Amino acid sequence: MQQTDAPKISQSIAAKLGWPILIGTALTVLFYGAIHFGIIPHHPLLRYVTAHPVEYAEVAMFMVGVAALLLKGGQLIGEFRSLSQVDLPPQENGRDKIEKAPLLLNALHELPECFHPTLLFQRLTKGLQHVHASQTASNLQDELKYLADIDQEKCEHDYSMVRIVIWATPMLGFLGTVIGITLALGNLSPEALVNEPKVAMESLLQGLSVAFDTTALALTLSIGLMFAQFVLGRVESELLSNVDAIAADELTARFETEGSATDPSVLAVKKMAERTIQTTQDLVVRQTELWRDTVSSAHQHWQRLISASSEQMETALHNAMTESLKTHADAFAAAQQHTIQRSAEQLNGVIDALYQVSSSIHAQHEQLTEQGTILLKVVEATGEVANLEHSLNRNLETLAGKQHFEETVQSLAATIHLLNSRMSSGGHATVQLDRKDKGQAA
Repeated sequence: MQQTDAPKISQSIAAKLGWPILIGTALTVLFYGAIHFGIIPHHPLLRYVTAHPVEYAEVAMFMVGVAALLLKGGQLIGEFRSLSQVDLPPQENGRDKIEKAPLLLNALHELPECFHPTLLFQRLTKGLQHVHASQTASNLQDELKYLADIDQEKCEHDYSMVRIVIWATPMLGFLGTVIGITLALGNLSPEALVNEPKVAMESLLQGLSVAFDTTALALTLSIGLMFAQFVLGRVESELLSNVDAIAADELTARFETEGSATDPSVLAVKKMAERTIQTTQDLVVRQTELWRDTVSSAHQHWQRLISASSEQMETALHNAMTESLKTHADAFAAAQQHTIQRSAEQLNGVIDALYQVSSSIHAQHEQLTEQGTILLKVVEATGEVANLEHSLNRNLETLAGKQHFEETVQSLAATIHLLNSRMSSGGHATVQLDRKDKGQAA
């Protein structure tokens, strides 16, 4: 098997790598030969491809990418032709039996050789081989999906050369930029700027021209290749979709999914399946019992552990609570004793303050008593003064009526003198006669 696959692998590598390089080299030679022999007329744009060796390398890389795309385009044209040419014989009545797969393979191989490498031919061939080898079509859809994924990966790998060229072309442009700047700076010297400034500037501009021309050419060529790759990729995606649809229509609904009831192989498979099911059920029952025993023993073990753990935790919690309560009681007793002492001190201070206040109140009470006595005497004296005044007024009326003025004045003076002497001994009030009384006395 390996001896037959090795030449195919070598041919595939040569087809994907060798031919693009050979054709790209030939196109590069033809392009520059046409420029050299004047077949392509001289144009100012030709300086972008002939001014520096880096530009020759960029054009050569571009031609290799173009050759790879041209080969891929030719392959896609053949693939689209095969969509209408490669097909299986029509179904006779209902679904075909599995035993008819070799006949269908022979019918496919009778097609022209040019269609054998196509995707549709390979897809149908591999699908029929799978049906013939497995003697069933139950998993044919999965096989077709697997084959579709493989074809998709192969198509992606076919663009490897183009991707490398698209990546390498800008790198060459950047290399030309570095070389051009190096040449421009290397040819620039102070002596040339002083002695021959025109020549120095021309050398500088020539180096910068190489730097920018190579970058511009590389970017332009890589953009063109990327666009062409995108177009071919879209076309190939459409091709793969058509191949998937045609292969599914041709194969999935063609074969019987199960054999007949009298088929010995089907009966043997059925018996094997029944035995497998019975064995699986027995294993499930035994496994269930084992799991039940395991869970029961584990449950008992966990109960023992939980009981032991609860006892240990209860003991530890009791000890911790006892110590904590004892510590709390001691702290509470100390705090209570301290509070009682402070309360006693504060109570003693309050009692002292109350005693002082009581003494002060007693002294004030004595003072108020003395002042009350004095006020009582004053009131009594005031009453006597009122009586004397009343008597004096009557006397004055009497004296005024009798016109004994001198005697009245003397009596009044004596009365006033007596009254002042009594007031000076008992209080501080003085008696004065009002103007009315004086008038009446007069």
